[in-house]
Amino acid sequence: MPSACAGGCEIRGVFPLKSFETEPVEDATAADRVPERHELVRLSMPGSDTSSTTSDERPVVEDVSDSAESMLVAHEDKEVEEPPRRRRFSLSSPPTREQLLRWAPFWGVILLGAILRFWGLGDKPLHHDESLHAYYSLQLLNNMEHWWWCINPPPQGYSCYTYNPLLHGPFQFHFIALVYKISQLLGAADNGVNTTTVRILAATLGSAIVALPYFLHDYLGKVGAWLACLLLAVSPSMVYFSRFAREDIYMAFFTLVMVVGVARYVRERKMRWLVIAAAGFAFSYATKEATFLMMLVCGSFLGALIAWELGLKVALRSRFNRESPSVALLPKTFAPVTLLAYFVVAGIVGKVLFGWVKYLSVYTTNASTQPLADQFVQSLKDKTVAAVPFIGILLGAFVLFLLYREVSGKVSAAGRRGLAKRVDPERQPVLDSIITMPWTHWFFALLCAWTIFLLLFTVLLTNVRGGIGDGIWAGLYYWIQQQQVARGNQPWYYYLMLIPLYEQIGVVFGLIGVVRCIARPTRFRLFLAYWFVGNLFLYSWAAEKMPWLMIHITMPMLLLAAIGLEPAVVKCINLVKNLYVRLTSPEATMHLQDNNLPVQGYPQARPRVGVFAGGASIFGVIMAALLLLPTVHNMYEVSYVHAADGPHEMMVYVQTTTDVNIVMAKVDALDQKMFGGKHQMLIGLTTDATWPFAWYLRDYPNLCFDYPTGCSSWKNVPIIISGGDNPYGTEQQYAGSANKPGNYVYHEYKMRTWWDEGYKPPVCISSSSNSCAGQPTFGGVGLGLWLSYGDNPPPGAKFNLGLAAQHIWQWWWQRRAIGDTGGAYDMVLFVRKDLSTAVVP
Repeated sequence: MPSACAGGCEIRGVFPLKSFETEPVEDATAADRVPERHELVRLSMPGSDTSSTTSDERPVVEDVSDSAESMLVAHEDKEVEEPPRRRRFSLSSPPTREQLLRWAPFWGVILLGAILRFWGLGDKPLHHDESLHAYYSLQLLNNMEHWWWCINPPPQGYSCYTYNPLLHGPFQFHFIALVYKISQLLGAADNGVNTTTVRILAATLGSAIVALPYFLHDYLGKVGAWLACLLLAVSPSMVYFSRFAREDIYMAFFTLVMVVGVARYVRERKMRWLVIAAAGFAFSYATKEATFLMMLVCGSFLGALIAWELGLKVALRSRFNRESPSVALLPKTFAPVTLLAYFVVAGIVGKVLFGWVKYLSVYTTNASTQPLADQFVQSLKDKTVAAVPFIGILLGAFVLFLLYREVSGKVSAAGRRGLAKRVDPERQPVLDSIITMPWTHWFFALLCAWTIFLLLFTVLLTNVRGGIGDGIWAGLYYWIQQQQVARGNQPWYYYLMLIPLYEQIGVVFGLIGVVRCIARPTRFRLFLAYWFVGNLFLYSWAAEKMPWLMIHITMPMLLLAAIGLEPAVVKCINLVKNLYVRLTSPEATMHLQDNNLPVQGYPQARPRVGVFAGGASIFGVIMAALLLLPTVHNMYEVSYVHAADGPHEMMVYVQTTTDVNIVMAKVDALDQKMFGGKHQMLIGLTTDATWPFAWYLRDYPNLCFDYPTGCSSWKNVPIIISGGDNPYGTEQQYAGSANKPGNYVYHEYKMRTWWDEGYKPPVCISSSSNSCAGQPTFGGVGLGLWLSYGDNPPPGAKFNLGLAAQHIWQWWWQRRAIGDTGGAYDMVLFVRKDLSTAVVP
């Protein structure tokens, strides 16, 4: 294949499809497999009989043994007649029966996932963070309706949305605003702006996550891909956070898009998949700063593959005397040595990098050094903006040079040139894919990613200079600072405790999947295991630990769970089909037993399954069904029953309560009585009640923030809404006391509630040997005591396994909280006394 092949050219002749492009295909039947032009290149494992295993069980990663490092090249140099390919679906030709049967299971589970995500989507009050995203998306919608005002100086009092890393990336604001606009055009309630439309984007992309494993069926197997779709569809964390307008579900979708795009590209080498992968990366980057962690995982894995393939070219065992018995223990090539050296160097670099991040976090948040850090980052932004035009010119000149070489015929159409001559396309597929990638592929992928970045971070070109500099540096700077802030202040074992509480089938079969990926490795399987373990480590290391971050761990875990469960399901399918053949066509069964051949006119039996394997498979499927029960129950409870009940759901973090709806109903009722529902009533909102009420009171123009300081001339407003951990002072100020009555009556409500955090480590007590420097000043009783006794264990208590299991069981099935249920942030509704008869607080 020519190195400068234009997009869309076929891969033929010079080398076959790469070994890592030929990973698992459909397991249930070989008849469903799409034939390739050439026989596929595979690597064997010691003692394996590839003729008797499913394609998913044929590893393609080189082993260090002789047989594993020798290539089994089954294709021939001569052209093979192209087998007939499946007819693609189009509007002019409806799908065939075979296509419908293949798609129906996937569409069924995708529909299930969509129903679970959209059902009652707007019932739960907006979380504090959701209200921020909803409010600024509405502001962005107004900006787009007056787009020119955000380029020229806007009218007095008019503000324009700009990217702020505090609110994370600009993607969600642009697309929630788009949903608002579409909803307005469709005549949705509240002029298209309500709690449902705020979450439509999250539910849509969450539903799309369920569909994406279909495109990995060549790697997971058809049954494995369907199982991945099913597990993602009913996962408690994936469902709950798909009904939650935070950026993590968007990032999870784009991350999986990126994985699918790269996986399909290395298999098909078609430009569209690389462009899709680049778009997924750009959208993920424009969604959240955690993309840096994903870059670290993917980049380090790519480095490991390259290190392995570099070592494959250098012989090791042949350098020694083969007659020595110890030489036989040596690997044939230097691949294991280069891989080990890579991880040693990477470990040292990682340790230095993490230490540097910690140092920068302290430096950038210290009061004496933060101004210097701010100045340095601003200088980086200015230099970056100044350099972008020159980089664009150089890239354009380089592309013109490549076009000139192709047009002038200076690029040879055959043979391998340059570095490509030194690369073995069969043994070094990753290096070969990188080196021989046509320039049109990476150019259009880069162009797509840059276009997405530019449009979103500059807010549709209304803030070009600020958007480019902030888009490259501000998010990274903010993320580094947050490592010192450590929002959430959770212990390192937070996700090891949270995920098993909700994801039973995912945890058990995910671990089985990890074992299977290691025992029968392919490049893709090893990546999934590396992705899962890497994310678990990185998110447990990162200072900020929140429940919504768990989906970045559970998503690869569920893909691994599909790999772990798939063999048992496939064998059970074959058992059922064999039983069906025996029951419906005894003549065919006898013929099969006698001659091991199918009979024309009778259903074809599947390969026989041994007694032990069959029993183990049935046991595995039964265990999966039993584990699926608490998983689905947890999904139902957290998504529909206790979605706004923090004290009874650990995944529900500082959630706005339904009391907000009660308060808003009283505000609207009083406005209806005083102004006929025209939203003209004066309302005072204290600082500690700004969110989520800034969004809920969006239709009231006479709203005073930071009351009473924000509007000192306002006196005796009809309604005041206040919040705080201790509302007593505000009540004294406005409602007075028995000795000095005030002008308002009031009622206390719960604004936000949360799960008991007694599982945190005990508070450090300073001593002569431990100063407790840098350790948290508040905590709990420890995980073991908390599980056994709640947040108030008796003196001298020890971990009690029986009590811990009992408490977990009661929480699973009865939602009986393990610790205290009183954690809450209060709010107070004040109503002027002369209006109190209209609304009773």
